[in-house]
Amino acid sequence: MKTSLTLTILAATLALAGCNKSTKDAQADAVRDTTSAAASDMESQADGVENQAAAIGGTTENSTVATADAMRDSADTMRKEGEAKADAVEAGTMGATTTTDSASTTTLPTR
Repeated sequence: MKTSLTLTILAATLALAGCNKSTKDAQADAVRDTTSAAASDMESQADGVENQAAAIGGTTENSTVATADAMRDSADTMRKEGEAKADAVEAGTMGATTTTDSASTTTLPTR
């Protein structure tokens, strides 16, 4: 039991040592993850709107499908802007703040 616990702690320590990400890289990943999740949520909402439009039919369907398409375009734009911001955070040209349950970390631009 004691050996098993020691091996578990050793494995966890080695795993953390291997994850030697800088704060900027971690924050850039958080920006990517957050914007991607928001964009995916928007796309899911667009799918729901489009499904409702199909159930209604008629001229309402056409305008509602256009709304869903616009939502998808916004989701694509959100992803692109999130990627650009994440790249800027990694490059040091833009700062970011990330918050977890226990702490907030802010980096300022270095350039």
